[in-house]
Amino acid sequence: MGSVDTLSNIDDSRTESSSILDERMSYLEPLGLLDLLERLAEGIVAVVGTHCEVVVHDFRDPEHSAVVVVGDVTHRKPGAPVPDLSFISGELDKDTPDQLNYQIKIDEHTLQSSTIWIRNPEGKPIGAICINVDYSDLREARALLDRLSTSTRNVSGLVVSNTFAKDLDNLIELSARDYLLQKNLSSIETLSLEEKLDMIELFEKRGLFQIRGSVQRVAELLKVSRASVYNYRSNLKLEEPST
Repeated sequence: MGSVDTLSNIDDSRTESSSILDERMSYLEPLGLLDLLERLAEGIVAVVGTHCEVVVHDFRDPEHSAVVVVGDVTHRKPGAPVPDLSFISGELDKDTPDQLNYQIKIDEHTLQSSTIWIRNPEGKPIGAICINVDYSDLREARALLDRLSTSTRNVSGLVVSNTFAKDLDNLIELSARDYLLQKNLSSIETLSLEEKLDMIELFEKRGLFQIRGSVQRVAELLKVSRASVYNYRSNLKLEEPST
């Protein structure tokens, strides 16, 4: 991991990040945070190395929340969507703690990760700084592992599946796959009407339909019309207990 290669990767990522920011002003920029966070991300990756990635998210635009990407561990680019629908589901509040030193499984790789919330003056998360480090090579070199990766032996019990969506279609596919795994179902094609309603209810709770164009994408996934998806959602709302 040479310093020249590391700095070259950082420059490439910064160029891509700048092009996205030219197209739209991040909500973080008026707060004076964006430039600081971008330089902080570059500094972390420069010290840790090319097996590290730092992504800054702005929750104002969930479909393109990644406003800064430095490093290439998860192969995302600026403009990628939120990595997890829980980021926009309304579950986050001023009491939500940062998620430190947990693990993420991506195929055969296990990443060490931390998510630090960016909060507004009221304490509500409006964005996040996500740090991902791939220690796969170090795990293969046991002697090096003992010296350099003490943190990998003191992780939390939290392990999440791959939710690093590249675009909206991929985000919906990952969410659908998560539903099938939870319910031990084989495929979308075999879903009954009740199971389709159950899946749409899950999407509704996770905030998926807040993203523009998601109804059409879900309709295509389920091989039904947009009107059917709207009807499913309406039926779910009618079934909700009155307060």
